[in-house]
Amino acid sequence: MNRRRWLFHGVLAVAALPAHAAEQPARPDPSAERADISLVAARDAAVRQAPDIALARDRLEIARAQVDVAGALTNPTVTLSTARETARLGTGLSLPMPLFGRRATAVTAARADSDAAGLEVEATRYEARWNATLAWLDLWEAQERARLLSAAAGDAERVATIASEKFNAGSAPRVEVLRTAADRERARADAALAAAIVPAAAARLTIVIGTSADGREWAASGKADLALADADLSALQKGVVDHPILRLDRARIAAGAAHVRAEQRARWPVVAADVTVNWRDPTLPATDVIGGISLEAPVLSLRGGAIARARAEQRLAQTTAELEQRRLAAALVDALGRATGAGARSRTLVNSVLPALEEVWRMNEEGYRDGRVDLLRLLDAQRARLETRIAVVDAEAAWERALADVERAAGVSLREGAAGAH
Repeated sequence: MNRRRWLFHGVLAVAALPAHAAEQPARPDPSAERADISLVAARDAAVRQAPDIALARDRLEIARAQVDVAGALTNPTVTLSTARETARLGTGLSLPMPLFGRRATAVTAARADSDAAGLEVEATRYEARWNATLAWLDLWEAQERARLLSAAAGDAERVATIASEKFNAGSAPRVEVLRTAADRERARADAALAAAIVPAAAARLTIVIGTSADGREWAASGKADLALADADLSALQKGVVDHPILRLDRARIAAGAAHVRAEQRARWPVVAADVTVNWRDPTLPATDVIGGISLEAPVLSLRGGAIARARAEQRLAQTTAELEQRRLAAALVDALGRATGAGARSRTLVNSVLPALEEVWRMNEEGYRDGRVDLLRLLDAQRARLETRIAVVDAEAAWERALADVERAAGVSLREGAAGAH
């Protein structure tokens, strides 16, 4: 009864197809030029020239220039005056002097910001490498899906041909021709959709790695080479302590403390040396030279707001560092757990499930051609094999994504010195 219902639905599906559905869907031009890029090359390109790294470098240049700004001396003030009854020419010079460590603490704070900006570039490189890894894996997975669905479309075409031949020979009903034709058109549509996704994934990879393929389309070549060797959780957790993001957070804490000291030192008054020369004053026997100092009176503002802001920024950096350390430790445990599960699933599918289903498919195809197996059993075997093939690709991609997350959480490179397959 179930078989009759499936065949009946197949007839309805073919009858509901529009006129253009029987046409071969558009397929990507096989002659279109593609630029192959491996995972290693994509990661290296991202580390060199990802857009976020370019922005971090620009911020570093600004921070370095700010050191010179903080250390710049104040220009002297020159005044000229004349009087009708007294001096014909009066000249004055006022030179502010950065005493009490005001300039030194400002320069120290600016240098701390520059050091933090430099570490931000390094932390951004780790993020860029992770982004490139995920984008390359998306492209590789899209390509593999397109390849498998294209092969499935070929299988459906072959089964439809067998059904047509059997019908013409009088050994199969027309309903099998209709059902296999419906499966063939569905397989073609799925293959066309999968092929259309590949250029989109290639475009995302171009954005992430910051370089184009000179008018060509990127194509993921080879297989992902990330591998988790004998590194255990405790060893990776030790690496988390020296994570680039945590080094950046510690540098920001130090910069916050330096800014607090700079703002506190800025409460000291600015002292200026003043020199005044009066020339040709008829009330004096000779040219008069007057020297002195002047300083601001810190009575209206003691920079309380600026100091409070600097302290709040320091506390923010401390809180951020604590949260980042906890987040990275938890993310590492999570990524290792997902990697273990995905690796075990991939091994089971590749070593046990897929070979058996491949053999079942071949046996059923031969049996259907000889009339020993009915169509529904063949279609079930065909569907199970395709779903398992796609599941293998999903499991391998999930395994590599989990390893990329391990890299990101631990602040290490699994590609360096990590050999062997999962």
